Amino acid sequence: MPQLFPSTASIGPLCVMDARRKFSCADFVDKYIKENVSMTKKIVKIIGVEEHVVFPDLFARLEQESHAWNVFTARTQATTVGLAKIRSTTVGEQRLKDMDDSGVAMQVLSTVGAVNSTHCPKHDPKEGVRLARDINDAMKAAVDTNPTRYKAFAELPFHEPEEAIKELHRCVKELGFLGAMLSGSVCGNGRYLDSPEFDAVLSAFEELDVPLYLHPGVPPKAVWDTYYKIQDKPVLSAAFGLAGWGWHSEVAIHLLRLALSGTLDRHRKLKIIVGHQGEMMPPMMHRFDTIYNPPAAFGLERPVTEMLRSQVWVAISGFFSIPPTMTLIATWGVDRVLFANDYPFVAADKVQDYIRRLGDMVSPLDLEKICHRNAESLLRLES
Repeated sequence: MPQLFPSTASIGPLCVMDARRKFSCADFVDKYIKENVSMTKKIVKIIGVEEHVVFPDLFARLEQESHAWNVFTARTQATTVGLAKIRSTTVGEQRLKDMDDSGVAMQVLSTVGAVNSTHCPKHDPKEGVRLARDINDAMKAAVDTNPTRYKAFAELPFHEPEEAIKELHRCVKELGFLGAMLSGSVCGNGRYLDSPEFDAVLSAFEELDVPLYLHPGVPPKAVWDTYYKIQDKPVLSAAFGLAGWGWHSEVAIHLLRLALSGTLDRHRKLKIIVGHQGEMMPPMMHRFDTIYNPPAAFGLERPVTEMLRSQVWVAISGFFSIPPTMTLIATWGVDRVLFANDYPFVAADKVQDYIRRLGDMVSPLDLEKICHRNAESLLRLES
């Protein structure tokens, strides 16, 4: 393993105060770390499991007069999102450079999540089926540009369960995809996967032994109008209802519905991924054990936390803050933590600093688990 920091002997003579140069030992070490942080890229392999791409010509086929579309359009007015849009449309030189510079060996690609194929025009539900297939074909072409650096999660027309099953089988068996992602509720109107109409879809994930990634989406309009709409401030409302709070709550609610409804008990081999350091749930794990106790009193076969820890993996997703990570590890277990940059919406140049700080808090083996080994095991990737 390369030496991350110089020995005391090598920097000792420089660690002196100099009134004229205003230079100290702390200054030197800080300068040394900044100049040599690239060395950390050689220490641990990194796989990002939530990295987004958009295909503008396909995206244009979505319902553009819908609540979800209007909210998403308002959100893209924010400067940070606008800059990310430039990088989200390519898997070429710029993305690979960002990956190289940040030490990311592989990205698992997925479509941008706020609006998806289940949001197609209401008068033609089959357009969502066609759109999902076209997105997946485009995603396969993107992966094929550099198959050692890119893998993919499928887009599925969940609003047509039988078609979703067919497309999942095609994507996994023929296209080599690693699973699928659903953003928000089905059609964006509060239809969650705990409904019995989706049982066969969830069984297909179990049969194929691939994970379902529950990504945030736009909350249903009734919820939006009550909780997140701030009068005459559409951009602020969009930030509040999406990445600033609302859509993290949406994922937590979706996942808890799967647990509390008995869906996870019916589908014990189902593997789920959620992002953003657990979508606000890790601090609530103790509360779940307290409130839903004893499980039998609520018609549950297992404690809620047992369901979550045994069937759910959690990605970092650009939440590059150590305290939430340590809470996640303490409540969920390090074997269920995955790395994700949430590219391009979180700058790739933040990755190495986070990995270095995390390496100060966990063992080298646990750092490897988070950065790549857990993903390799879950997604059945070659190490």
